[in-house]
Amino acid sequence: MGIIEVRLGPKNQVVIPKAIRETLRVREGDVLLFVVQGQTVTLRARPASFTDALRGLHKEVWEGEGIDHWLAGEREAWD
Repeated sequence: MGIIEVRLGPKNQVVIPKAIRETLRVREGDVLLFVVQGQTVTLRARPASFTDALRGLHKEVWEGEGIDHWLAGEREAWD
């Protein structure tokens, strides 16, 4: 979609452009998530559950070896 410029209003509000609302499939009353990382803000539509939102997070931890190998290593570290 590229970069879309919007202006901050007098009450510190931003109108989300129609193209973005349609891409995110959001409507009035929907809850949105602002993810802040340093000077970067990512806008996301809130998923049906936070479990769905976290699925796949940090998958690089066990990438290449498989989760079973990674879990075995973690369990060995408990002893």
